Amino acid sequence: MYNPAHHQHIRKRKCKTRPYPNVNKKIRILDNLVTIISFVFPLTAIPQIYEIWVLKNAQGVSFLTWLLFLLLTIPLLGYAIVHKDKRLKLMWALWLITYAIVLVGLILYK
Repeated sequence: MYNPAHHQHIRKRKCKTRPYPNVNKKIRILDNLVTIISFVFPLTAIPQIYEIWVLKNAQGVSFLTWLLFLLLTIPLLGYAIVHKDKRLKLMWALWLITYAIVLVGLILYK
């Protein structure tokens, strides 16, 4: 039986992956930058968390928006896990936690 995806798997085996850390200095810098961003980026929601949890003010914050953020993050985290990408796993896991914190605060203080 013919498998249309078979050629892709053969191509993957023939393709050589780049070494990590990469020998190219510019790519190494980009790799390090992405590692830092994957941790820092979810921290951008701290003002929202502060507003909800410390000031107990959830006015103007959409529950549906944050719920959709959380739900759409689940397949992205799954993708990172399947592809064994540590940076993406870190970032999407932190976003998932962040969205959960905001949603719980919205439930408590709205």
